[in-house]
Order: sequence, then C-alpha cells, then structure tokens
Amino acid sequence: MRSPRNSFNVCAASALTLFMTACGGGSDAIQPPAATPTPSLHSIVYGASDTSVPPGTDVPITMMGQMRALFDLIRKAPDFTQVVMDLGDGNPVHVLDTNTGDKFLPGKLALGLSYILIDMKAKGDPKYADYLATYQKITTAMMSQTSSADYMYANTSWGEYYYLVALNNFKARGMLNEVFSDAMLATLQNRLTFCDMFGADSSGKTNTCPAAGVPIDVASLNTAQNYYAVSYGIAGLRQKLGWSNPTFSSATDPAVATMSARDALLYTLANHIRNDSSGGFSDEASNTHTTYYDKARFDRYSTLLIGEVVERTLEMGNEANLTPELKGYLRKSVDLILPQLNADGEGFNYGRSIGPYGDSAFMEVLTAAANAGVLTPQEMQIAYTFIYKAAHRYETFWYDPTLPTPSVNMWVKGRGTDTYRGKPRVMGENFSLLHQYMYVDAWWSKLGFSGKAPMSDSDFQAWLDARPRYTLTWYNQPSDTAHPYSAALVTVRDGNRVINLNLSQAPDYNSYTPYYPVPFSDKLIYGTTDLGYALLIPQVSYNGKTYIPVTYYKNLNVTESNGQVIVSFDTAKFRQATKNAAFFTDLDLQAHTVLTFGRGTLTRTDTLSSATLTGNLAVETDFTSFADFQKTTTNSDGFSVSYANSSATAYGTTGFDGCALSNFDTAGGATNPLSTTPIGQLHSKFACTTQPFTLNAGGNRTFTWSLKYSS
Repeated sequence: MRSPRNSFNVCAASALTLFMTACGGGSDAIQPPAATPTPSLHSIVYGASDTSVPPGTDVPITMMGQMRALFDLIRKAPDFTQVVMDLGDGNPVHVLDTNTGDKFLPGKLALGLSYILIDMKAKGDPKYADYLATYQKITTAMMSQTSSADYMYANTSWGEYYYLVALNNFKARGMLNEVFSDAMLATLQNRLTFCDMFGADSSGKTNTCPAAGVPIDVASLNTAQNYYAVSYGIAGLRQKLGWSNPTFSSATDPAVATMSARDALLYTLANHIRNDSSGGFSDEASNTHTTYYDKARFDRYSTLLIGEVVERTLEMGNEANLTPELKGYLRKSVDLILPQLNADGEGFNYGRSIGPYGDSAFMEVLTAAANAGVLTPQEMQIAYTFIYKAAHRYETFWYDPTLPTPSVNMWVKGRGTDTYRGKPRVMGENFSLLHQYMYVDAWWSKLGFSGKAPMSDSDFQAWLDARPRYTLTWYNQPSDTAHPYSAALVTVRDGNRVINLNLSQAPDYNSYTPYYPVPFSDKLIYGTTDLGYALLIPQVSYNGKTYIPVTYYKNLNVTESNGQVIVSFDTAKFRQATKNAAFFTDLDLQAHTVLTFGRGTLTRTDTLSSATLTGNLAVETDFTSFADFQKTTTNSDGFSVSYANSSATAYGTTGFDGCALSNFDTAGGATNPLSTTPIGQLHSKFACTTQPFTLNAGGNRTFTWSLKYSS
C-alpha cells in the first residue's frame, strides 16, 4: 500500500496551504481554488475565493469568514482592551482585557489573525496594510511587557506554542520580517520558551529560563503530563526558526543531556506513555500521584496526546523521530475512536474539556493518523467523511450566529463547560477551535482531498452499521501488576446510538459526573462539568458524609449474548465525594455492578455489601433528562417515569423506598448549574432514595435502574 505520507511533497492549491510549513518555503502567492461545486471540508473551512459560503454548502458562514469577523471586531475598536463580546446573557465580556484569565490569549490572537493577514497578502488585498497595522499594534502591546507598559499579559505554554506556529507560518511565506520588527522578534525570542512549565527560580517564579549552559531537569514539569507535548512543540518550532533552546538533564537517564531540547522532550513523552499505561494511553494523573490508587485518569486527552505529538512532529519537520513505537500508540488511539464514529460528527462524550473539543479531538487524531500512514485507504475515506461532518456540526451546532456577537457557544442557552474554559476566554476559544479546523483542512488538502466531497451518507452509514456491537479498550492491561485496578473503555453501538462506559480512577476528577462509571450517550445521558450528584450511581450517605463508587474497579468482564452486551465489575471501596479525596477517607463498602446493554434499553444492578460497617447508611440514585419537565410523568407505581419528545422514553428503579420527580433546570429562580451540560440543559430529575438501613456483615442490598430510549 502506498503510504499517504508520500504525497507530502505536493502542496494543494489552497490558500490554507500557506499556513502549513511542512511544504517548505517560497514566497509566490498561491491563490485559493474557485468555489467547489459540491460540499467539502474545504468549502466549510475556507469557502469560495472570497471566503464566502459556496453554493451547496449548508453553513451560515465559513470558518475563514468567522476569523475575518473577529479581526474586524478588534480592528474597529479604538482601544482593543475594550473589545466586547456579548453572548446575550446580560454579562458582556471584555475579551482582550488583561484579566480574562486566558494565559494563552496573546498566542491565540497572533495565530488566529495571521490566517487573515497571510490570505490578504496572497491575494494582494488593498486593505492589507490597514490590517497589518492593527496586528502589529496589538501584538506589540500584548507582548512587550516593559516596566511602563499598560498591557501586562501572561502568555504561557499553549500561548507560546500558538505564537510560534504563527511565526513559522509567516516565515514560510517570506513575511516574518515584514510583520515583526527586529526588536519585536528579539522580545518574542526571549518570551516564547517552555521554561515557565519547568521548575522554579529562587523567587518561586516559573517564567524565566536558566543561565546559558545551565540545563533544566526534564522531570521538573510543574503541570499536567500533556504539557510535555506543548513544550515539545515550542522547542521544535524554536529550533525551526533557528532560535536556541535551553538543554535538559535527567538524574535517571543521562542520555537526555546529549539530546536537543526538542528530542529530549519527545524522548520523555514516549517514556511517559510507555511506563504509565500498559495499554498505550497517557495517564493524565501520573505526574502528581505516586501510588497506584491515585493514578489512572484516562479521558479525552489520554487519546488525543499522541495525535498532538505526531502532528507537532510533522509540523516542525522532525519526521525522522516518528518511530514505529509512536505510530503504534497512535494506532491505539485510532482503534479507540473508530468504534465511536457517527453520522453527526460527535466526538468524546465523557471526561473533561469536551464539547466542541470532544469533536475536534477525533478530528485531530484521525488527521495525524492519515499523515503518519497508519490508516488504510478505506479508513482515510471514513476519517475524511467524519471530519467533514464534525466541521459541519461545528458550524451548525457549536457556532451560534444568533448571539449578539456571533461566536462558538459553550456557555449560554443551557450549555456549560469547565471552569478552565470560562466565558471570559470566549475570544481565545474561538481562535483555537478555528485554528484546529484550518490546519486540519490544510493537511487533508495536501493528502489530495481539497474540494473533495465526503462519502455518501448511505455508504458512510453502511460502514458504521458494520461496526462491532461492542468494543473493549484497555488502558491498563489486566496482567499489569503495577496497575492493579481495571481501567478501560467499553463502547456499545445500538443502531445510530453510540454509548460509552469509561472506567477510570481519575483521582483529581472522579467526584465529577463526567468521570462516573455510567453509560454516556448524546442527548440521553451526559455529565455536568466540575460538579457531582447521584447521577445513575448508588450514592451513599454514612455518618454525615457522602461516598460514591467511582474508582477501585476490579474484575471487569464484558460478554455478548443474544444481542445483549453484559458488563460486570466490582468496586472495592467507595470514595468520599469530594475533589482529591485522600485514600484514607475511603469507606469499606463494596459493590458488584452489572450493566446490560439491550436494544433500546439500559439496565444497571448494584449489589452493596460490607464486612465492617456498623452504622446506618442511605442510598440515592438520580436520573436527569433532557426531556421537558412539563411533559414528564411519574407513573402510578411511584418508582418509574415516562418521557415525551426526547431520546429517553422511560426510566424505573427497584430497591428504593421512594422516588420524586422535580424540575432540574432552575434553582432558587436561577439556572441550576448542575443542569448545564456541554451539549445543553437537563430539565428533570427523578431521584430515588432509601430510608437509613443497616448493612450487616454477610448481608447485602440490591438496587436496579432501567432506562428505555430511542436509538
């Protein structure tokens, strides 16, 4: 089979190709193609030659059109720090103020607006000089940080990486010294480093590099493990610009000292994936937790990290170090994603930082895999088609042109996202999401897909229908004695519906619903970011504290019989329902859980037991639905409920003493924060509870819920 990488030396005639430095230098303007007659990824991202929506493309605006609108919003403001984005909730945001909390903002802005400048330059646009002046004014003010400056912006980690992508893109088009003065380039060379992510100086600050010749301890990363990939991108892009990097040392591996910073960081990344997960995924909790009971957070980033590593490797021209081992890890991520593909372009539905980033994570991994040559020809077609659908979903679901300031929407109209991506970061989130689709479109253009239509819906659906009924993906292999608890993803397909059960220890997030061991599925069951309640688990009250079965999984077993998928596992102890609960607060309570995935039905049975508990405990389990509260009816038995006009049709329980239906979307006259999921608002809660009871040694009590839904 001819590897897709063999086509890298041919750059498609696409304006977005200007931004992909892997094609090499050259300053001749490459004009965008004429409007394509059929919908394609490129028609959504770039559009017609003037970036308008081409005929037959069913989106309100192209992504380049969105980027130009953001540039115009900034350019028309007399003071850029006063630029306001209004999402219609009564609290407009000064999105370029110095206190947005977005420490990546200068880099996001420099990269996002660079797309417009390069496009205008390529076309000989007469307004180019005006836009360039705006770009220079803002980037200089944001990054100078002199003692008398009015603008004191942080620009750490991701912000540094984004900025370096912009600089390399400008350099590839012969524009670097036109856009930035020598003084500004010197400032950027000093500020755009990875030093802020490693160690600390004597004053406790982490934003300065050591003196020349002094190495950095490669193990001193002071943030999550995925930031090794960010620092790797920074080091590689600095090297590509001809800028020097600090060196690294390692107390455990002297070989690091002989490597460039770029290669030392890639080497460390490979060690992380190899050593912290026997299944080939990134354990995102392993940097701060040193004992087995406090490791194993596997989520979106555990799958995405290797995709980013491969993409960075290609972006910086480091293909020689793209080893078979790294390609093998990438293939594992592909094999986790393929069973979850769907005709709606939806991505991850569990874990943190999902929403539009859940969709784009699938897209980024599949694009890296296409470039690395680990997809079959058929999988290339499947991947491109899914990415087209994800781009269409972004334009018609995540992007909201009806807001007072049109924008991606992760914050209003019933939606909620992580505190990490709070609404003050709205401008930066627009930039980074649009960049993801733009660079992905450019890669697919280089692979020969520019302007090409996706597969027909019928052919794509036929491929989806042929997927296995279930897929079991181990994060840690059962034979791995260093990781004694089960960590795995079970994906079940039921018609058009994809259902995920993610078992992950998640020590720092397991008190939040997106990490609960429950089935998640679009418009049916969804977690609420950064918050917890008794969502479909037996939540226990004991001695005035709350405990939940959200870690310590053992004996995971998955079977299929008569069209049903049966998943069983044991929970060795219950954790206290607080963030970062210490292991010594665990409750000696066990649960044997059986989940049955039928056709249009989900059933869960939990049998609780303990050898030592002496006091009374009480159990609560809640189901929250997207269905309208006004159209939800409690049945005469008191333990079941019926829904209308929603994916859920019926829900019922056994083993409880009573249940109550309530409105879930408001609390005290305001929006209930528990009800705002990444994809929209939950409206009703059906809570089933017990009276306090004693669980004697040798005894047990069983609780069951059953959910019916449309597939």
